[in-house]
Amino acid sequence: MTGIAEFMAGAATGIIAAAFILSQPAQAGTCSPVTVKGRAADPAAATTQAQIKLTQEAARIGGKVKQNSTDCKPVSGGFECKTSAVVCP
Repeated sequence: MTGIAEFMAGAATGIIAAAFILSQPAQAGTCSPVTVKGRAADPAAATTQAQIKLTQEAARIGGKVKQNSTDCKPVSGGFECKTSAVVCP
């Protein structure tokens, strides 16, 4: 019986440890993908709006933009620009 009791105690400890690890916040040093959109009458203004939103989101996350790309397309009433970026602490 002792072998089974030890096995069960070890299994329970492993489950508790796994739950603790999974419940921790993201580690400092991990980067996050971010996508924002801006809409305006012309591509330059739409890009500026997207960049402002990206800066705000990076500040909310508490990181800095490490790389980004912007893609603009015409939509009814102007342009929509989507900026995809990587934000790291």
